[in-house]
Amino acid sequence: MSDNHQCRQCGTCCRKGGPALHKEDAPLLVEGVLQLQDLCTFRAGELVRDNSNDHVVPLPEEIVKIAAPFGSRPDDWTCRFLTSDNRCFIHEKRPAECKALFCDDPKALLAMHGEDRLDRKSILELLHAPQWLLDSVEAHESRCNYAALIELASHLEEQEAARRALVEVVEYDRAFRELVMEKGKVQKEMLDFLFGRPLMHTVIMFGIDARHNADGSITLVQTTKATLKRQA
Repeated sequence: MSDNHQCRQCGTCCRKGGPALHKEDAPLLVEGVLQLQDLCTFRAGELVRDNSNDHVVPLPEEIVKIAAPFGSRPDDWTCRFLTSDNRCFIHEKRPAECKALFCDDPKALLAMHGEDRLDRKSILELLHAPQWLLDSVEAHESRCNYAALIELASHLEEQEAARRALVEVVEYDRAFRELVMEKGKVQKEMLDFLFGRPLMHTVIMFGIDARHNADGSITLVQTTKATLKRQA
């Protein structure tokens, strides 16, 4: 980096979200610098912050990013490798987007936008994951994809069937994650990589707040009106 491109170590870029991973980042996964529990998948159709233009946009295709710290709020985008003194914990082996990013001159980062990205399938194949794990990702995506959710959400106000169907998908997502942990002995910290962020958190993009009830049911509360409940 030239003298005109010195990082000020303010941490602002890192707080706007971890980098998306590209094929040139594969060695970081193979070497264990990045592990699956460090990653989060943002699925096609989901709202995500685009660091290249500082906007929140729906994704045209899936991307895998470095996740926020464990226990963060759903709206916290901070890269988990940002330390308290605004340094990068893995700076010497940081991902390609981090090397390219300079806040005052984003051309290098913009040139990488959408190019040669890693997705869940390519990462699992790279790490020689068992086939059942790949099959689980595909099964979850077929039932919980955002294209179907967006269609349901467009009819929530006038169609009771759409409201019931959306509750069922949110419940399926919750139950599917629990089943994979129980049967596959998958760590909870890996779920956001395998299946994206929980729908309990992301349905807020439709103006809905999802809540667990004491009886095991899920209530979806629209920010405008209508309370929706599915009995356990």
